[in-house]
This record gives sequence, C-alpha cells and structure tokens, in this order.
Amino acid sequence: MNISERVKKDCCGCSACMNSCPRDCIKMTPDKDGFLYPEVCEVLCVECNKCAKVCPVLNEDTPANKPKAYLVRNKSKELRKTSTSGGFFAAAAKYVLSEGGVVFGVGFDEHFHVRHSYIENLKEIKKFNRSKYVQSEVGHTYRKVKEFLADGRKVLFSGTPCQVEALLNYLGNDPDDLYTMDIICKGVPSPKFWKKYLSWHKKKSGKDIREVRFREKTYGYGSTTMRVVYSDGTEYDEPYDVDPMLQFYSKEMISRPSCYDCKSKGKHRRSSFTAGDYWYVSGAAPRMDDGIGVSQVLVNNEKAAAAFEEIKKYLDVEPLDFDKDSAINGGMMVTSAKPNPRREEMFADLDGMSMSGLQKKYFPSTFKLKNRIKRRIRPIMYNMGILKIYKKSMRKRQSTKGSKR
Repeated sequence: MNISERVKKDCCGCSACMNSCPRDCIKMTPDKDGFLYPEVCEVLCVECNKCAKVCPVLNEDTPANKPKAYLVRNKSKELRKTSTSGGFFAAAAKYVLSEGGVVFGVGFDEHFHVRHSYIENLKEIKKFNRSKYVQSEVGHTYRKVKEFLADGRKVLFSGTPCQVEALLNYLGNDPDDLYTMDIICKGVPSPKFWKKYLSWHKKKSGKDIREVRFREKTYGYGSTTMRVVYSDGTEYDEPYDVDPMLQFYSKEMISRPSCYDCKSKGKHRRSSFTAGDYWYVSGAAPRMDDGIGVSQVLVNNEKAAAAFEEIKKYLDVEPLDFDKDSAINGGMMVTSAKPNPRREEMFADLDGMSMSGLQKKYFPSTFKLKNRIKRRIRPIMYNMGILKIYKKSMRKRQSTKGSKR
C-alpha cells in the first residue's frame, strides 16, 4: 500500500514524502477541494518505504520537554505594525541572518499563490511578514534546508506544526545549526477557495491586485481586518465579519480535513520556538498592551534558549508561567477545531456559485442593515479613540476570565 492510500484521511499535505523519495516518483496533486495530496507513480516506486518513515501522521513524536514561556514585542513599533502579532519572527530572522544564515518562511509569489521560500538578506523580510491564511506549497523546501545545513550555515525555518515535524523527520535529527519555529495554528484554508477569492476581487474591482494583507491592524491589534491594495493604489479594507475569506475561515468551513484532528497539536513540541497571539496581555503584563501587538513565545529546548538570549536584544520581554499560561491561553495550541456542519455543503457549492452568492447563502446577516450601519460607524469610533478603549477593556476582561479557568 503506497503512502497516498495509507494516509489519505489524515494527510496534512506537508510534502515530506515527496522530498524524501529517492526516485522522485511522488508529486503533490490537488484534490477536488484544492488541498495537496501525494500521488505515487507505481511504475517508478521501489517500495523503499522512506516516504512512510518521514510522515508526521504515521510517526507521532511528543518530547518530554518543559518549555519556557514569554510575552514579547519587537522594539521596532514600525515593524510591529506590519506584523500580525508582536514581531518575534522578524527578530529571530534578524539574528539568524546576522550570523550569515538563511531564513525560510511563507510568502506570495507574483500570482499570490502561497509558497515557502527563503531569504538571505534582512531587506527581504517583508515578504514573510504577516500571516497568510492559506495552506502553503512547500515544494522541495526541505531538500534546500538540508543543502544549506550541509554548507555549514545557520537556518531558521518557520511553518505550521506539521510542516516543522515533517522537516525534522526528513532530516532525521535536529541539527545544531537549525532553528525551527511553528505557529499556534487554527487550521490551513483551501488554496482553491483562496483562488476564487482573488478572482472575486479582480472581477468586483476591475483591477489587478498589488498587495494582500491578512490581519491588517486597521483598528489596532486584534482587529482582524483584510486589506487588499489594487494596482491603482485604491484599497479594500473589511473586517472578519464582512470579508468572505475571513468569514469562511473563522467559521471552520474551508480548512483542510486533517486540521480537525491535528496530530501535531500539543503543549510540548519538537520545534525550537512556538509563536502566536496572546489575547490576555492586559492581565499578564499591562505595560505591554499598547494596541500594536504582542507575541506569546515558547522556548522549547536548550538550543533555542541559547538563541533566545541573543534574540532578546531586539525585543521587550516579560516571562510567563508556562503551566498557568497554557491553561488560559492554550486552547488553540492543544485542541483541534470542529468542522462546521455545512462545510461539505459549501465545498459542493464552490464551483457553481459566485463568492457573493456563497456569502448570501451561508452568511446572510452580512447584508443586514444594522450590520452595514455598524461598519459605517466603526472607523469613526476608532478615530475618536473609543474603539481603542473598548478593545483594551475587552482584552482585560479576557485576561480576568481566562485566569479564573
């Protein structure tokens, strides 16, 4: 039985099998919903089983480590404004690049396909800033990481937990010069849905797209706003309860099937660092809550701890209690989301309905008058400072509520 038959239901699309195949007889092919799965050429396959040995689904491994938890924010406010959270990835990248290393992350290509690639210069870090809520195409990235390590260069690799697990399995160990960073991940949305979303923008605006920014901080940290910049400089700027990409993602309708039973979730991870949002900042460290963004960072092993001491010069840092923090802020870290009961129905509609038609069917409240009025007054409230005060009070309430759990 080949790898595609063994893991179809739980396959996370990490591409470790393709990278490991000595005969290059595995390619990643999209299914009807746009997610990549391995396809094996039976004629070339010699059944060496290397693909199965590197698969993170077939080889679960939970370390017995005791991570150290921190609340961090990049000292550069300008950089934090262009980061999803607190700019920790940029700080770690700066350290590795200053050592002559290479940084792997996720960015857009010229067609806004989401792909893994690498940079060797800090000036290029912008391409990796901000979250991309689409499953990235890894390609042969793991092979490239191995090449750089063989040349004696430091490498920072950032990805989802399953991608980091896949890389470590592919390498067979955790080399001294490799630093890995996984994210606190909710799930990876369909590239097919993303492609339809981009087409909707082009058709609606009659313009090409110049830039896309998930989680733009239009109304401060945590505002979850999608910004699309068109070729003429005009902008689309809508919050998560209006923008269809963010709507369908937040309501668990477009993530990969394996994300609803993720094998890589947990408090104890093989990565060097785990990074994500921290919504309880007002309670844990009020001085850090300036509305621009903070990151929760777990330092997972001794190698990472040594690097963190160097990275800290670019950061403001507050220690957190790992056990307490993981209890109040670790839901997404350890628990898989539940699929929306209408998920399969939506994917059945995806080819035959327009994006606006899908919204009207699945989120009709988007178009109600009261919600349209609410969207009109939101920027006014923000400019008056009312929204900032409200959001800060909400974060404080979350902190109090979380600490009582």
